[in-house]
Amino acid sequence: MRARFIQALFAFAFSLLGALAGCNGESAPRTAISPADASAAPIPGMAHGNHNPKYGGVVLMNGDLHFEIVAKDDGHYTVYFSDAARRELPATAVSNVKLSIHRPGFRGEPVDMKVSDNGEYWQGQGGNVDDKETTLQIFFDYQGETRTSDMPFFAAAQTLNTAK
Repeated sequence: MRARFIQALFAFAFSLLGALAGCNGESAPRTAISPADASAAPIPGMAHGNHNPKYGGVVLMNGDLHFEIVAKDDGHYTVYFSDAARRELPATAVSNVKLSIHRPGFRGEPVDMKVSDNGEYWQGQGGNVDDKETTLQIFFDYQGETRTSDMPFFAAAQTLNTAK
């Protein structure tokens, strides 16, 4: 008798959950990471996705937002943004992206950044860098907040050169 009661209780609970999940006639939103983007899946125990670069740059994180800065020796810069699980975001997910090159003993050199024609990343052209002491500073607005991060230029260029 008790086993039948427990079975009936489970059947009722599952029926209720099924009815609530589809009560508006729409299917539940898909929350899983697609197999096509499995490389961005969070590692068990991690609060966010991996930091492996997808474009040959260096991946940094600010809050729950990842971004990959690719700095080429010729002064061409690209910045790609992704969410906490490293799913790519359109360039318009952020605004007012600014990049500054800081050489030892000089003021920061601004790099004019703009959204790429396909809307996938930010890009800009600045002076070339030939020393290991230069740093890059990035500024951008995300969800109503201005955010900033610094990194050595050498790290971005070194990662790019070893990826060739």
